[in-house]
Amino acid sequence: MFYNLRKFPALLALLFMFPVFSGAADKWYNPEDSGFRVIQGQAYYGQELERFYDRLPAKAQNIVRKPGWQLSRCSAGQSLVFSTDAEKITVRYQVSRRHAMNHMPATGVSGLDLYTFDRNGREIYLAGKYQFKDTLTFTYSPIYIEKKPKLHRYTLYLPLYNDVKWLEVGVDEGAQFRFEPVTPSKPIVAYGTSICQGACASRPAMAWTNILQRRLDHEVVNLGFSGNAFMENEMIDLLAQIDARVYILDAMPNVSGFKEPDAIRDTVLNAVRRLRAKRPETPILIADHSGYPNHLANPQVKTKQDNALKMQKDAFRILVEEGVPHLHYLSYDEIAMPQDASVEGVHMSDYGMVAYADAYEKKLREILQEPIGTSSTMVPVVQQRDPYIWMDRHHDIVTGSAGKHYSRVLIGDSIMHFWCDTDDGSAVNGQKSWDKFEGASLNLGCGYDRIENVLWRVYHGQIDNYTADRIYLTIGTNNLKGSSDEDIVKGIANLVSAIKSRRAEAELVLMGILPRRDYEARIKGLNKLLKKLAVSAGAKYSDPGLALLKKGGKIDEALFTDGLHPNEAGYEVIAPYYR
Repeated sequence: MFYNLRKFPALLALLFMFPVFSGAADKWYNPEDSGFRVIQGQAYYGQELERFYDRLPAKAQNIVRKPGWQLSRCSAGQSLVFSTDAEKITVRYQVSRRHAMNHMPATGVSGLDLYTFDRNGREIYLAGKYQFKDTLTFTYSPIYIEKKPKLHRYTLYLPLYNDVKWLEVGVDEGAQFRFEPVTPSKPIVAYGTSICQGACASRPAMAWTNILQRRLDHEVVNLGFSGNAFMENEMIDLLAQIDARVYILDAMPNVSGFKEPDAIRDTVLNAVRRLRAKRPETPILIADHSGYPNHLANPQVKTKQDNALKMQKDAFRILVEEGVPHLHYLSYDEIAMPQDASVEGVHMSDYGMVAYADAYEKKLREILQEPIGTSSTMVPVVQQRDPYIWMDRHHDIVTGSAGKHYSRVLIGDSIMHFWCDTDDGSAVNGQKSWDKFEGASLNLGCGYDRIENVLWRVYHGQIDNYTADRIYLTIGTNNLKGSSDEDIVKGIANLVSAIKSRRAEAELVLMGILPRRDYEARIKGLNKLLKKLAVSAGAKYSDPGLALLKKGGKIDEALFTDGLHPNEAGYEVIAPYYR
Protein backbone atom coordinates (compact mmCIF):
# COMPACT_ATOMS: atom_id res chain seq x y z
CA MET A 1 0.00 0.00 0.00
CA PHE A 2 1.38 3.43 -0.95
CA TYR A 3 0.57 6.72 0.75
CA ASN A 4 0.67 10.23 -0.63
CA LEU A 5 2.80 11.95 1.99
CA ARG A 6 1.45 15.34 0.96
CA LYS A 7 -1.76 14.36 2.72
CA PHE A 8 0.18 13.84 5.96
CA PRO A 9 2.20 17.04 6.54
CA ALA A 10 2.99 16.15 10.15
CA LEU A 11 4.53 12.83 9.09
CA LEU A 12 6.43 14.54 6.29
CA ALA A 13 7.89 17.07 8.70
CA LEU A 14 8.90 14.31 11.09
CA LEU A 15 10.81 12.49 8.37
CA PHE A 16 12.84 15.58 7.50
CA MET A 17 13.88 16.02 11.11
CA PHE A 18 16.23 13.04 10.79
CA PRO A 19 18.99 12.16 8.31
CA VAL A 20 17.73 9.96 5.50
CA PHE A 21 21.06 8.28 4.90
CA SER A 22 22.80 5.68 7.04
CA GLY A 23 25.87 7.89 7.44
CA ALA A 24 24.63 9.77 10.50
CA ALA A 25 27.39 10.22 13.06
CA ASP A 26 27.76 12.11 16.31
CA LYS A 27 31.09 13.79 15.72
CA TRP A 28 32.74 14.91 12.47
CA TYR A 29 36.39 15.58 11.73
CA ASN A 30 37.66 17.65 8.83
CA PRO A 31 41.28 17.06 7.72
CA GLU A 32 41.56 20.74 6.84
CA ASP A 33 41.36 21.48 10.58
CA SER A 34 44.13 19.06 11.60
CA GLY A 35 46.86 21.70 11.82
CA PHE A 36 49.50 19.49 10.20
CA ARG A 37 50.12 17.71 6.92
CA VAL A 38 47.66 14.82 6.59
CA ILE A 39 47.19 14.18 2.84
CA GLN A 40 49.33 11.24 1.74
CA GLY A 41 50.39 11.29 -1.92
CA GLN A 42 50.40 15.07 -2.17
CA ALA A 43 53.69 16.70 -3.13
CA TYR A 44 52.78 20.23 -2.11
CA TYR A 45 51.25 21.51 1.11
CA GLY A 46 49.61 24.42 2.83
CA GLN A 47 49.94 27.87 1.31
CA GLU A 48 51.51 26.38 -1.81
CA LEU A 49 48.03 25.10 -2.72
CA GLU A 50 45.00 27.01 -3.90
CA ARG A 51 42.68 24.24 -2.72
CA PHE A 52 43.28 21.69 0.00
CA TYR A 53 43.16 18.60 -2.27
CA ASP A 54 45.05 20.00 -5.30
CA ARG A 55 47.92 18.03 -6.76
CA LEU A 56 49.92 20.98 -8.13
CA PRO A 57 50.89 24.22 -6.37
CA ALA A 58 48.91 27.38 -7.03
CA LYS A 59 51.72 28.90 -9.07
CA ALA A 60 51.33 26.09 -11.64
CA GLN A 61 48.09 27.62 -12.85
CA ASN A 62 50.10 30.21 -14.77
CA ILE A 63 52.79 27.73 -15.84
CA VAL A 64 51.21 24.52 -17.16
CA ARG A 65 48.63 24.18 -19.91
CA LYS A 66 45.02 24.73 -18.85
CA PRO A 67 43.88 21.07 -19.25
CA GLY A 68 46.74 19.89 -17.05
CA TRP A 69 45.90 22.47 -14.41
CA GLN A 70 42.23 21.46 -14.40
CA LEU A 71 43.15 17.80 -14.04
CA SER A 72 45.47 18.64 -11.15
CA ARG A 73 42.38 19.52 -9.09
CA CYS A 74 41.43 15.81 -9.08
CA SER A 75 42.53 14.00 -5.90
CA ALA A 76 44.01 10.99 -7.74
CA GLY A 77 46.45 8.99 -5.63
CA GLN A 78 45.74 10.91 -2.45
CA SER A 79 44.75 9.29 0.82
CA LEU A 80 44.07 10.12 4.45
CA VAL A 81 45.36 8.09 7.35
CA PHE A 82 43.52 8.22 10.65
CA SER A 83 43.24 6.17 13.83
CA THR A 84 40.09 5.42 15.76
CA ASP A 85 38.47 2.81 18.00
CA ALA A 86 35.05 3.40 16.43
CA GLU A 87 33.01 0.42 15.24
CA LYS A 88 31.28 2.62 12.67
CA ILE A 89 32.99 5.09 10.34
CA THR A 90 31.12 7.43 8.00
CA VAL A 91 32.63 9.71 5.38
CA ARG A 92 30.67 12.52 3.77
CA TYR A 93 31.96 14.84 1.07
CA GLN A 94 31.13 16.83 -2.05
CA VAL A 95 32.76 16.81 -5.49
CA SER A 96 32.78 19.24 -8.39
CA ARG A 97 32.38 17.01 -11.45
CA ARG A 98 30.04 14.36 -12.74
CA HIS A 99 30.01 11.21 -10.66
CA ALA A 100 30.77 8.71 -13.46
CA MET A 101 32.05 8.45 -17.02
CA ASN A 102 30.93 6.26 -19.92
CA HIS A 103 33.83 3.86 -19.46
CA MET A 104 34.51 4.29 -15.73
CA PRO A 105 32.08 3.72 -12.85
CA ALA A 106 31.16 6.26 -10.20
CA THR A 107 32.95 4.19 -7.56
CA GLY A 108 36.24 4.83 -9.39
CA VAL A 109 35.63 8.36 -10.63
CA SER A 110 34.16 9.77 -7.41
CA GLY A 111 34.24 7.01 -4.78
CA LEU A 112 36.34 6.20 -1.73
CA ASP A 113 38.16 3.15 -0.42
CA LEU A 114 38.98 2.22 3.18
CA TYR A 115 41.75 -0.19 4.22
CA THR A 116 43.25 -1.23 7.53
CA PHE A 117 45.39 -4.07 8.90
CA ASP A 118 45.13 -6.49 11.80
CA ARG A 119 47.52 -6.73 14.75
CA ASN A 120 49.99 -8.77 12.67
CA GLY A 121 50.00 -6.43 9.68
CA ARG A 122 47.65 -8.40 7.44
CA GLU A 123 45.81 -6.10 5.03
CA ILE A 124 42.04 -5.76 5.44
CA TYR A 125 39.69 -4.16 2.89
CA LEU A 126 36.47 -2.67 4.24
CA ALA A 127 33.46 -2.57 1.93
CA GLY A 128 31.30 0.47 2.54
CA LYS A 129 27.67 1.24 1.81
CA TYR A 130 27.52 4.34 -0.35
CA GLN A 131 25.16 6.95 -1.72
CA PHE A 132 25.99 9.25 -4.63
CA LYS A 133 23.90 12.38 -4.20
CA ASP A 134 24.71 16.06 -3.84
CA THR A 135 26.59 15.02 -0.71
CA LEU A 136 28.25 11.64 -1.17
CA THR A 137 28.42 9.26 1.79
CA PHE A 138 30.31 6.04 2.52
CA THR A 139 29.43 4.15 5.70
CA TYR A 140 31.52 1.33 7.15
CA SER A 141 29.72 -0.64 9.85
CA PRO A 142 30.02 -2.78 11.85
CA ILE A 143 33.81 -2.93 12.17
CA TYR A 144 35.07 -5.77 14.35
CA ILE A 145 38.73 -6.72 13.99
CA GLU A 146 40.07 -9.56 16.12
CA LYS A 147 42.22 -8.34 19.00
CA LYS A 148 41.93 -4.77 17.76
CA PRO A 149 44.12 -2.33 19.74
CA LYS A 150 42.55 0.72 21.31
CA LEU A 151 43.28 2.85 18.26
CA HIS A 152 43.25 1.15 14.91
CA ARG A 153 44.90 2.71 11.85
CA TYR A 154 42.96 3.23 8.60
CA THR A 155 43.84 4.52 5.12
CA LEU A 156 41.10 6.28 3.14
CA TYR A 157 41.75 6.58 -0.61
CA LEU A 158 40.21 9.60 -2.35
CA PRO A 159 38.49 9.90 -5.78
CA LEU A 160 40.57 9.39 -8.93
CA TYR A 161 38.77 11.64 -11.40
CA ASN A 162 36.94 14.21 -9.31
CA ASP A 163 37.69 17.30 -7.25
CA VAL A 164 36.95 17.02 -3.54
CA LYS A 165 35.35 20.27 -2.39
CA TRP A 166 35.25 19.26 1.28
CA LEU A 167 35.31 16.03 3.28
CA GLU A 168 34.55 14.94 6.84
CA VAL A 169 35.02 11.67 8.72
CA GLY A 170 32.35 10.86 11.29
CA VAL A 171 32.42 8.53 14.30
CA ASP A 172 30.09 7.95 17.22
CA GLU A 173 30.26 10.19 20.26
CA GLY A 174 32.79 8.81 22.72
CA ALA A 175 34.96 7.13 20.08
CA GLN A 176 38.59 8.18 19.93
CA PHE A 177 39.79 9.70 16.67
CA ARG A 178 42.89 11.36 15.29
CA PHE A 179 44.34 12.13 11.86
CA GLU A 180 47.86 10.79 11.32
CA PRO A 181 50.69 12.90 9.88
CA VAL A 182 52.31 12.14 6.54
CA THR A 183 55.18 9.66 6.82
CA PRO A 184 58.59 11.34 7.29
CA SER A 185 60.22 9.96 4.14
CA LYS A 186 60.69 10.78 0.47
CA PRO A 187 57.87 9.77 -1.88
CA ILE A 188 57.90 7.87 -5.14
CA VAL A 189 56.71 10.35 -7.78
CA ALA A 190 54.79 8.92 -10.74
CA TYR A 191 54.24 11.21 -13.75
CA GLY A 192 52.08 9.91 -16.54
CA THR A 193 48.86 9.68 -18.50
CA SER A 194 45.23 8.79 -17.79
CA ILE A 195 46.29 5.26 -16.88
CA CYS A 196 48.61 6.69 -14.24
CA GLN A 197 45.81 8.94 -13.00
CA GLY A 198 43.66 5.84 -12.53
CA ALA A 199 41.59 5.16 -15.66
CA CYS A 200 39.68 2.93 -15.51
CA ALA A 201 39.94 1.40 -12.04
CA SER A 202 36.64 0.32 -10.49
CA ARG A 203 37.55 2.03 -7.22
CA PRO A 204 40.39 4.31 -6.06
CA ALA A 205 42.49 1.69 -4.29
CA MET A 206 42.78 -0.28 -7.53
CA ALA A 207 44.72 2.45 -9.40
CA TRP A 208 48.21 1.05 -9.90
CA THR A 209 49.86 3.86 -7.92
CA ASN A 210 47.66 3.05 -4.92
CA ILE A 211 48.28 -0.68 -5.24
CA LEU A 212 51.98 0.12 -5.29
CA GLN A 213 51.63 2.32 -2.21
CA ARG A 214 50.05 -0.53 -0.26
CA ARG A 215 52.60 -3.10 -1.39
CA LEU A 216 55.72 -1.00 -0.77
CA ASP A 217 54.31 1.06 2.11
CA HIS A 218 55.98 4.12 0.61
CA GLU A 219 54.11 7.30 -0.17
CA VAL A 220 53.38 7.51 -3.92
CA VAL A 221 52.59 10.88 -5.50
CA ASN A 222 50.26 10.46 -8.47
CA LEU A 223 50.88 13.12 -11.12
CA GLY A 224 48.90 11.44 -13.86
CA PHE A 225 47.12 13.84 -16.23
CA SER A 226 44.57 12.27 -18.54
CA GLY A 227 45.58 12.90 -22.16
CA ASN A 228 48.03 15.60 -21.07
CA ALA A 229 51.35 14.00 -20.18
CA PHE A 230 53.74 15.42 -22.78
CA MET A 231 56.93 15.87 -20.71
CA GLU A 232 56.89 19.64 -21.19
CA ASN A 233 59.69 21.63 -19.58
CA GLU A 234 57.24 23.31 -17.24
CA MET A 235 56.00 20.00 -15.86
CA ILE A 236 59.50 18.51 -15.59
CA ASP A 237 60.57 21.55 -13.58
CA LEU A 238 57.63 21.04 -11.22
CA LEU A 239 58.63 17.40 -10.77
CA ALA A 240 62.17 18.45 -9.95
CA GLN A 241 60.91 20.59 -7.07
CA ILE A 242 59.83 17.39 -5.28
CA ASP A 243 62.55 15.68 -3.25
CA ALA A 244 61.65 12.21 -4.49
CA ARG A 245 62.78 8.71 -3.65
CA VAL A 246 62.34 7.75 -7.32
CA TYR A 247 60.92 9.55 -10.34
CA ILE A 248 58.73 7.49 -12.69
CA LEU A 249 58.24 8.83 -16.23
CA ASP A 250 55.28 6.98 -17.75
CA ALA A 251 54.09 9.45 -20.40
CA MET A 252 54.69 7.49 -23.60
CA PRO A 253 51.00 6.72 -24.40
CA ASN A 254 50.41 10.50 -24.70
CA VAL A 255 53.77 11.51 -26.18
CA SER A 256 53.61 8.88 -28.94
CA GLY A 257 50.04 9.79 -29.80
CA PHE A 258 50.86 13.40 -30.66
CA LYS A 259 54.47 13.45 -31.84
CA GLU A 260 56.46 12.15 -34.81
CA PRO A 261 59.06 9.40 -34.12
CA ASP A 262 62.11 11.70 -33.99
CA ALA A 263 60.23 14.11 -31.74
CA ILE A 264 59.36 11.23 -29.41
CA ARG A 265 63.04 10.43 -28.90
CA ASP A 266 64.01 14.08 -28.47
CA THR A 267 61.21 14.66 -25.97
CA VAL A 268 62.46 11.84 -23.75
CA LEU A 269 66.07 12.99 -24.05
CA ASN A 270 65.20 16.55 -23.09
CA ALA A 271 63.00 15.53 -20.15
CA VAL A 272 65.56 13.20 -18.58
CA ARG A 273 68.48 15.59 -19.08
CA ARG A 274 66.49 18.45 -17.60
CA LEU A 275 65.35 16.44 -14.59
CA ARG A 276 68.82 14.98 -14.03
CA ALA A 277 70.40 18.45 -14.11
CA LYS A 278 68.17 19.51 -11.22
CA ARG A 279 68.21 16.18 -9.35
CA PRO A 280 71.61 14.58 -10.04
CA GLU A 281 71.28 11.58 -7.69
CA THR A 282 67.60 10.61 -7.61
CA PRO A 283 66.83 7.42 -9.57
CA ILE A 284 64.75 7.94 -12.72
CA LEU A 285 62.63 5.07 -14.03
CA ILE A 286 61.53 5.39 -17.68
CA ALA A 287 58.50 3.25 -18.48
CA ASP A 288 57.65 1.88 -21.90
CA HIS A 289 54.28 2.18 -23.57
CA SER A 290 52.27 -0.75 -22.17
CA GLY A 291 50.90 -1.43 -25.65
CA TYR A 292 47.48 -1.42 -27.30
CA PRO A 293 45.58 -4.72 -26.98
CA ASN A 294 44.28 -4.47 -30.55
CA HIS A 295 47.64 -3.79 -32.21
CA LEU A 296 47.69 -7.23 -33.84
CA ALA A 297 44.53 -6.41 -35.76
CA ASN A 298 45.14 -2.72 -36.46
CA PRO A 299 48.25 -1.76 -38.51
CA GLN A 300 47.92 1.93 -37.70
CA VAL A 301 47.84 1.26 -33.98
CA LYS A 302 50.75 -1.17 -34.29
CA THR A 303 52.86 1.44 -36.08
CA LYS A 304 52.18 4.00 -33.36
CA GLN A 305 53.06 1.46 -30.66
CA ASP A 306 56.25 0.31 -32.42
CA ASN A 307 57.42 3.92 -32.89
CA ALA A 308 56.94 4.61 -29.20
CA LEU A 309 58.91 1.55 -28.15
CA LYS A 310 61.76 2.13 -30.61
CA MET A 311 62.22 5.84 -30.03
CA GLN A 312 62.16 5.59 -26.25
CA LYS A 313 64.67 2.74 -26.28
CA ASP A 314 66.90 4.84 -28.56
CA ALA A 315 66.65 7.71 -26.09
CA PHE A 316 67.55 5.44 -23.18
CA ARG A 317 70.55 4.05 -25.07
CA ILE A 318 71.82 7.56 -25.83
CA LEU A 319 71.43 8.62 -22.20
CA VAL A 320 73.30 5.56 -20.96
CA GLU A 321 76.11 6.24 -23.43
CA GLU A 322 76.27 9.80 -22.12
CA GLY A 323 76.85 8.39 -18.65
CA VAL A 324 73.61 9.65 -17.11
CA PRO A 325 73.61 8.01 -13.65
CA HIS A 326 70.86 6.20 -11.75
CA LEU A 327 68.78 5.62 -14.86
CA HIS A 328 66.44 2.63 -15.11
CA TYR A 329 64.03 1.22 -17.68
CA LEU A 330 60.75 -0.69 -17.44
CA SER A 331 60.25 -2.38 -20.78
CA TYR A 332 57.16 -3.39 -22.70
CA ASP A 333 58.07 -7.05 -22.17
CA GLU A 334 58.47 -6.54 -18.41
CA ILE A 335 55.06 -4.87 -18.17
CA ALA A 336 53.60 -7.81 -20.12
CA MET A 337 50.10 -6.35 -20.26
CA PRO A 338 47.50 -9.06 -21.00
CA GLN A 339 45.36 -8.47 -24.10
CA ASP A 340 42.12 -8.53 -22.12
CA ALA A 341 43.29 -6.14 -19.37
CA SER A 342 41.69 -2.97 -20.73
CA VAL A 343 38.17 -1.55 -20.67
CA GLU A 344 38.07 -0.33 -24.27
CA GLY A 345 41.46 -1.08 -25.77
CA VAL A 346 43.29 1.80 -24.07
CA HIS A 347 42.51 2.24 -20.38
CA MET A 348 43.11 -0.46 -17.83
CA SER A 349 40.59 -2.46 -15.87
CA ASP A 350 41.50 -3.64 -12.38
CA TYR A 351 43.15 -6.63 -14.05
CA GLY A 352 45.41 -4.30 -16.01
CA MET A 353 46.14 -2.16 -12.96
CA VAL A 354 47.37 -5.22 -11.07
CA ALA A 355 49.60 -6.15 -14.02
CA TYR A 356 51.08 -2.64 -13.97
CA ALA A 357 51.62 -2.79 -10.21
CA ASP A 358 53.29 -6.20 -10.49
CA ALA A 359 55.80 -4.88 -13.02
CA TYR A 360 56.48 -1.67 -11.13
CA GLU A 361 56.86 -3.40 -7.78
CA LYS A 362 59.48 -5.79 -9.12
CA LYS A 363 61.48 -3.00 -10.74
CA LEU A 364 61.23 -0.60 -7.80
CA ARG A 365 62.29 -3.24 -5.30
CA GLU A 366 65.48 -3.63 -7.35
CA ILE A 367 66.07 0.12 -7.46
CA LEU A 368 65.32 0.67 -3.77
CA GLN A 369 67.13 -2.49 -2.65
CA GLU A 370 64.02 -3.78 -0.92
CA PRO A 371 63.73 -7.42 -2.00
CA ILE A 372 61.17 -9.80 -0.60
CA GLY A 373 61.52 -13.56 -0.32
CA THR A 374 59.29 -16.60 -0.21
CA SER A 375 59.48 -16.94 3.57
CA SER A 376 57.23 -14.81 5.78
CA THR A 377 60.37 -13.63 7.59
CA MET A 378 61.58 -12.04 4.34
CA VAL A 379 58.43 -10.00 3.64
CA PRO A 380 58.42 -6.61 5.42
CA VAL A 381 55.27 -5.97 7.43
CA VAL A 382 53.98 -3.61 10.12
CA GLN A 383 52.44 -4.74 13.39
CA GLN A 384 50.25 -3.50 16.21
CA ARG A 385 50.49 -6.04 19.01
CA ASP A 386 51.50 -3.87 21.94
CA PRO A 387 49.80 -1.13 24.01
CA TYR A 388 52.21 1.48 22.61
CA ILE A 389 51.54 2.83 19.10
CA TRP A 390 54.09 1.13 16.89
CA MET A 391 53.93 3.62 14.02
CA ASP A 392 54.33 6.57 16.36
CA ARG A 393 57.51 5.06 17.71
CA HIS A 394 58.78 4.49 14.17
CA HIS A 395 58.11 8.11 13.19
CA ASP A 396 59.76 9.44 16.35
CA ILE A 397 62.89 7.37 15.70
CA VAL A 398 63.17 8.46 12.05
CA THR A 399 62.71 12.16 12.79
CA GLY A 400 64.64 12.21 16.06
CA SER A 401 67.77 10.45 14.78
CA ALA A 402 68.22 12.36 11.52
CA GLY A 403 71.64 13.93 11.05
CA LYS A 404 73.18 12.49 14.22
CA HIS A 405 76.07 10.12 14.94
CA TYR A 406 75.84 7.19 17.35
CA SER A 407 78.48 5.03 18.98
CA ARG A 408 76.04 2.14 19.03
CA VAL A 409 72.63 1.34 17.57
CA LEU A 410 70.62 -1.47 19.14
CA ILE A 411 68.06 -3.12 16.84
CA GLY A 412 65.63 -5.65 18.25
CA ASP A 413 62.33 -6.45 19.90
CA SER A 414 60.98 -5.77 23.41
CA ILE A 415 64.19 -7.02 25.03
CA MET A 416 66.02 -4.07 23.52
CA HIS A 417 62.97 -1.77 23.73
CA PHE A 418 62.68 -2.23 27.51
CA TRP A 419 66.36 -1.54 28.05
CA CYS A 420 65.90 1.94 29.44
CA ASP A 421 63.67 3.01 26.54
CA THR A 422 60.03 2.05 26.85
CA ASP A 423 57.20 4.30 25.74
CA ASP A 424 54.96 3.84 28.77
CA GLY A 425 57.67 3.14 31.32
CA SER A 426 55.94 0.04 32.68
CA ALA A 427 58.68 -2.43 31.86
CA VAL A 428 61.84 -0.34 31.88
CA ASN A 429 64.97 -1.99 33.28
CA GLY A 430 68.70 -1.64 32.94
CA GLN A 431 69.06 2.09 33.61
CA LYS A 432 72.39 1.67 35.41
CA SER A 433 73.99 -0.47 32.70
CA TRP A 434 72.64 1.82 29.97
CA ASP A 435 74.12 4.90 31.65
CA LYS A 436 77.56 3.27 31.60
CA PHE A 437 77.68 3.20 27.79
CA GLU A 438 80.20 5.64 26.38
CA GLY A 439 79.07 7.81 23.50
CA ALA A 440 75.57 8.28 22.13
CA SER A 441 73.30 5.23 21.91
CA LEU A 442 70.16 4.73 19.81
CA ASN A 443 67.57 2.16 20.87
CA LEU A 444 65.62 0.76 17.91
CA GLY A 445 63.88 -1.97 19.88
CA CYS A 446 60.13 -2.37 19.35
CA GLY A 447 58.00 -4.58 21.55
CA TYR A 448 56.61 -7.75 19.96
CA ASP A 449 58.67 -7.25 16.79
CA ARG A 450 59.48 -10.20 14.61
CA ILE A 451 62.18 -10.37 11.95
CA GLU A 452 59.78 -9.20 9.25
CA ASN A 453 58.77 -6.17 11.34
CA VAL A 454 62.38 -5.08 11.74
CA LEU A 455 62.82 -5.55 7.98
CA TRP A 456 59.95 -3.09 7.40
CA ARG A 457 61.57 -0.58 9.73
CA VAL A 458 64.92 -0.91 7.93
CA TYR A 459 63.22 -0.48 4.54
CA HIS A 460 61.44 2.62 5.81
CA GLY A 461 64.23 4.78 7.08
CA GLN A 462 65.21 3.76 10.60
CA ILE A 463 68.89 3.44 9.70
CA ASP A 464 69.10 5.84 6.76
CA ASN A 465 69.70 9.39 7.95
CA TYR A 466 72.49 9.11 10.53
CA THR A 467 75.88 7.47 10.95
CA ALA A 468 77.01 4.88 13.47
CA ASP A 469 80.13 3.13 14.69
CA ARG A 470 78.45 -0.20 15.46
CA ILE A 471 75.02 -1.71 14.93
CA TYR A 472 73.92 -4.60 17.14
CA LEU A 473 71.14 -6.80 15.75
CA THR A 474 69.31 -8.91 18.37
CA ILE A 475 66.16 -10.43 16.87
CA GLY A 476 64.32 -13.70 16.38
CA THR A 477 62.77 -14.69 19.71
CA ASN A 478 59.24 -13.72 18.63
CA ASN A 479 59.58 -15.91 15.52
CA LEU A 480 60.15 -19.04 17.61
CA LYS A 481 56.39 -19.50 17.67
CA GLY A 482 55.25 -19.83 14.08
CA SER A 483 58.50 -19.88 12.08
CA SER A 484 60.86 -22.76 11.35
CA ASP A 485 64.56 -22.56 12.14
CA GLU A 486 65.25 -22.41 8.40
CA ASP A 487 62.92 -19.43 7.94
CA ILE A 488 64.40 -17.63 10.95
CA VAL A 489 67.91 -17.96 9.55
CA LYS A 490 66.77 -16.90 6.06
CA GLY A 491 65.01 -13.88 7.48
CA ILE A 492 67.96 -12.78 9.57
CA ALA A 493 70.31 -13.29 6.60
CA ASN A 494 68.10 -11.05 4.49
CA LEU A 495 67.96 -8.48 7.28
CA VAL A 496 71.75 -8.49 7.68
CA SER A 497 72.11 -7.82 3.96
CA ALA A 498 69.62 -4.93 4.10
CA ILE A 499 71.43 -3.30 7.03
CA LYS A 500 74.90 -3.67 5.52
CA SER A 501 73.81 -2.16 2.20
CA ARG A 502 72.48 0.94 3.99
CA ARG A 503 75.09 1.50 6.70
CA ALA A 504 78.35 0.37 5.14
CA GLU A 505 80.41 2.58 7.46
CA ALA A 506 79.13 0.82 10.58
CA GLU A 507 80.41 -2.43 12.02
CA LEU A 508 77.47 -4.85 12.14
CA VAL A 509 77.41 -7.26 15.06
CA LEU A 510 74.90 -10.10 14.78
CA MET A 511 73.92 -11.13 18.29
CA GLY A 512 72.75 -14.60 19.17
CA ILE A 513 69.09 -14.95 20.10
CA LEU A 514 68.90 -14.43 23.85
CA PRO A 515 67.73 -17.49 25.81
CA ARG A 516 64.20 -17.79 27.14
CA ARG A 517 62.44 -20.26 29.39
CA ASP A 518 61.65 -23.63 27.73
CA TYR A 519 63.43 -22.68 24.47
CA GLU A 520 67.04 -22.96 25.58
CA ALA A 521 67.93 -26.02 23.46
CA ARG A 522 66.33 -24.73 20.27
CA ILE A 523 67.98 -21.33 20.64
CA LYS A 524 71.36 -22.98 21.17
CA GLY A 525 70.98 -24.77 17.83
CA LEU A 526 69.80 -21.63 16.08
CA ASN A 527 72.72 -19.61 17.37
CA LYS A 528 75.17 -22.09 15.87
CA LEU A 529 73.55 -21.40 12.50
CA LEU A 530 73.62 -17.63 13.10
CA LYS A 531 77.33 -17.77 13.90
CA LYS A 532 77.98 -19.38 10.52
CA LEU A 533 75.73 -16.82 8.88
CA ALA A 534 77.70 -13.93 10.40
CA VAL A 535 80.96 -15.30 9.02
CA SER A 536 79.56 -15.76 5.50
CA ALA A 537 77.90 -12.31 5.55
CA GLY A 538 81.01 -10.43 6.69
CA ALA A 539 79.51 -9.47 10.04
CA LYS A 540 80.78 -10.03 13.56
CA TYR A 541 79.01 -12.45 15.89
CA SER A 542 78.48 -12.28 19.62
CA ASP A 543 76.38 -14.40 21.98
CA PRO A 544 75.55 -12.45 25.15
CA GLY A 545 72.92 -15.03 26.07
CA LEU A 546 75.58 -17.42 27.32
CA ALA A 547 75.98 -15.15 30.34
CA LEU A 548 72.29 -15.63 31.19
CA LEU A 549 72.49 -19.43 31.44
CA LYS A 550 73.27 -21.75 34.30
CA LYS A 551 75.74 -24.60 33.90
CA GLY A 552 73.00 -27.03 32.87
CA GLY A 553 71.98 -24.83 29.95
CA LYS A 554 68.78 -23.47 31.48
CA ILE A 555 68.22 -19.76 32.03
CA ASP A 556 69.18 -18.21 35.33
CA GLU A 557 65.75 -17.12 36.54
CA ALA A 558 67.36 -14.63 38.90
CA LEU A 559 68.37 -12.58 35.83
CA PHE A 560 64.88 -12.36 34.27
CA THR A 561 61.56 -10.75 35.06
CA ASP A 562 59.42 -13.32 33.24
CA GLY A 563 61.69 -15.94 31.68
CA LEU A 564 62.19 -13.73 28.61
CA HIS A 565 63.03 -10.12 29.55
CA PRO A 566 66.16 -9.45 31.62
CA ASN A 567 65.82 -7.61 34.89
CA GLU A 568 68.26 -4.99 36.16
CA ALA A 569 70.86 -7.65 36.97
CA GLY A 570 70.31 -9.38 33.61
CA TYR A 571 70.95 -6.21 31.60
CA GLU A 572 74.06 -5.61 33.71
CA VAL A 573 75.33 -9.05 32.66
CA ILE A 574 74.80 -8.57 28.91
CA ALA A 575 75.80 -4.89 28.73
CA PRO A 576 79.54 -5.59 28.12
CA TYR A 577 78.62 -7.35 24.86
CA TYR A 578 77.14 -4.08 23.54
CA ARG A 579 80.05 -1.76 24.36
